Amino acid sequence: MAKKIQVAELLSEEEEIRSMAADDKVDPYVEECLRAVQSEMQRMRAGAEDFPTVAMQDWVDAREGYAVALRDAADEDLEHGLAVFAGRAGEEALASELRRQAAWSAAMRADADALAADARRLRDGWLRHAAVAEDGAAEDALVATAAVGFLEFLAMEMDGGGVPQADAARADAIHAAATARHGVAARFAADFVGRLVDRFRRGAETYAGQQEKAVADGLRGRAAEVEMLCADQESLVPRLQASGWWMFWMLMNRHAAMPAATEPKPTPTPDASASY
Repeated sequence: MAKKIQVAELLSEEEEIRSMAADDKVDPYVEECLRAVQSEMQRMRAGAEDFPTVAMQDWVDAREGYAVALRDAADEDLEHGLAVFAGRAGEEALASELRRQAAWSAAMRADADALAADARRLRDGWLRHAAVAEDGAAEDALVATAAVGFLEFLAMEMDGGGVPQADAARADAIHAAATARHGVAARFAADFVGRLVDRFRRGAETYAGQQEKAVADGLRGRAAEVEMLCADQESLVPRLQASGWWMFWMLMNRHAAMPAATEPKPTPTPDASASY
């Protein structure tokens, strides 16, 4: 007996529009997430003159990717649907609903475009700052950037956790893990060079294509300095641990973990009127 094959009935364009309106594309959660990322971006833009760490560049890449994905997901078909039903007698309620959703979707596209542009401007500021930094300042900033990256790398290798800010025991454990060898310096160097050098060189190519030779040359120089810093893995870890950033981090954890000082209780004063 031949099997019957059921074929889904294709919806007409108008039926698709009605179905789309019924789905209600307005999503308060998406809007809340976008506002949160916008606030994060504003805080990060306050540090646009910082030397970029790998984590900072990962962060801005992720936010730009989020913005692009949000922009692509914002439904432009709503505007077409509105054009189909606007002014049609008896369809005022549907047209009003499509108009509401289309306006929200258009606003999300505009905000996502603005967020992506902010991310690109922030990345541009970081890369330009890295490119034009004077040699001494650039070297100090690069060592600090490597120290931050090494701490994050060690924390992830240990247990997947974050870098502590107020945990003396965990800070000491990370500090000890840094000197325990076991190839940790080589693994970190490969990761750090691969991620930071790649970004600097890609940035250099972009600026070279825009005829900004000074910025391109500066970024190529920074890439070479990263490779030089990580080339001698025997001296890399001691240099990072001797950096001002690392020592400040250790001090901050130990100080924060100290018990708060308590004021001594006043010695009771004998009451002159008391009888003994």
